[in-house]
Amino acid sequence: MKKILTIAWWEYITKVRTKTFFISLILMPVLIVAFGFLPRFLMEKADLKQKRIGVVDLTGRIFDKLQDKLENEFKLPDGKPNYILIKIQAGDNLGEIKSIANKKVISGEFEAYIIIPRNFEDSLNFQYVGQNVGNIRDIERFKSALQEIVITSELGKYGVDKEAISKIIRPVKYNTIKISKKGEEEKTDFLALFFSSYIFIIALMVLVLTGGQMLVRSVVEEKSNRIVEVLLSSCNANELMAGKIVGLGMLGLTQMFIWAILGFYFFSGYALISVKIDLMLISLVYFVLGYLFYSALFVAVGAPVNSEYEAQQIAGYIALGVTLPIAFSFLIMQNPDLFWIKVLSFFPLFTPAFMVARIPVKMPATWEIIGTIAILALSVVFMIWVAGRIFRIAILSYGKFPSLKELISWVKAK
Repeated sequence: MKKILTIAWWEYITKVRTKTFFISLILMPVLIVAFGFLPRFLMEKADLKQKRIGVVDLTGRIFDKLQDKLENEFKLPDGKPNYILIKIQAGDNLGEIKSIANKKVISGEFEAYIIIPRNFEDSLNFQYVGQNVGNIRDIERFKSALQEIVITSELGKYGVDKEAISKIIRPVKYNTIKISKKGEEEKTDFLALFFSSYIFIIALMVLVLTGGQMLVRSVVEEKSNRIVEVLLSSCNANELMAGKIVGLGMLGLTQMFIWAILGFYFFSGYALISVKIDLMLISLVYFVLGYLFYSALFVAVGAPVNSEYEAQQIAGYIALGVTLPIAFSFLIMQNPDLFWIKVLSFFPLFTPAFMVARIPVKMPATWEIIGTIAILALSVVFMIWVAGRIFRIAILSYGKFPSLKELISWVKAK
């Protein structure tokens, strides 16, 4: 045990002083800001300019109402209207009108223009024409404004006064209340639940990828410099491997501790994270077991590596397994009870990310939690055993990367 701890401390000290560790330390907060805050910030910034929108009103009745509603309802911080509506005179030749309007869009005079057909009150269909049709916020605002104008007009025909119409067309608001299996109620929202899961998943990804790459590179360096032969003169292969995994774990805990302090310091006043202590502890179990599993996996497939190029390839392959669950995280949090999600939750490669994503949204059944933790824990033990069998032979092997058949023979070797 003393040798393992000595190796672990040596691994920890040498890695914690590297630029790679410092980069990975700041990478997590940067990713959280980039994925969580930057899109919203850029969207708000993009909405800080006036937009000139052309309107082809073939009904001849809607433009004034639409202009009044949009220019008064949506204001910029300086008090100016967000949208400036320009009426495009409607003639008999719609093709000619569109040709002129298109030129104004291309030249930048118009952000876009809309066409309101003559039968709009019946069809409830309009056209939004522009070079950028991905601005959902603008399109939805025009859609809501036009819908409200039609509803107001139709109700007015039946003698409904404006005050009553205002009450009728008020938007519905809602609160989400989460019920636990014990019947306890908790007010929450999807964004808070999303961040609770997403931060854990991103943290695991960053730790595994940066730590695993450092581990594989250190093995390559020690093998190429023949340092490993000196190390093995003082300890056996299993002690060396265990020391590397423990050192990597200490490195990960250091990063997590620093991130936690920074998180509580900077975001304590924001309701971005909504998770109870008991749920956090369960998630932490998956996090630690997942970290150990991936660390052992890096050792197992990284020990036979002989060059930096091979190290990058191996890290890339494992990265696919780590990052794949992130692609499904949003779907998992929306539909945590899907059959295939439950099945993949028992697959060790996906268990940590899938379960961490499911727990804050809807607590899985007790048997699922016990089963996935048990399988993941057994997988960690098995992977460490496999890694040890491969490591003892691979650490002194040189030449080409072994085939799968050779790796299996190393595991079986006595």
